[in-house]
Amino acid sequence: MLFLEITSAVTALTLVVLAFCLIPVLLELKQTAISLRTFSDTLQLELKPLIKDLRDTVADVKVVTNSAAANADGINLFMEELGHAGHNIRMINRVIGVASTIVSGSSGWLTGARVAGKFIADRLLKKKGG
Repeated sequence: MLFLEITSAVTALTLVVLAFCLIPVLLELKQTAISLRTFSDTLQLELKPLIKDLRDTVADVKVVTNSAAANADGINLFMEELGHAGHNIRMINRVIGVASTIVSGSSGWLTGARVAGKFIADRLLKKKGG
């Protein structure tokens, strides 16, 4: 029985030493849990306004995006009309170019016709008068 008593005493002594070693560890774990809970509460209090601001910002971005999308149709229509106006201006320039070519050519012809008409009229008048 002596062996059993020694073994029991060593086991009891080991458990007592282990308990004394575990007490500071358990106290530190308790302090860590309290600190973690405090940190969690603080973080939660600070995150609520941040999340609200983030939601407001997302709502503002949605409004801006919707406005931009609505204006994109107007801009596309404006660009199409601007293209049509450019096409019309090119057509007007072509017509003016053709008209100026005709006018410049015809003014030479008209000047020639006037000179010829005067020359013929002078000849006819000289024949009748003289």
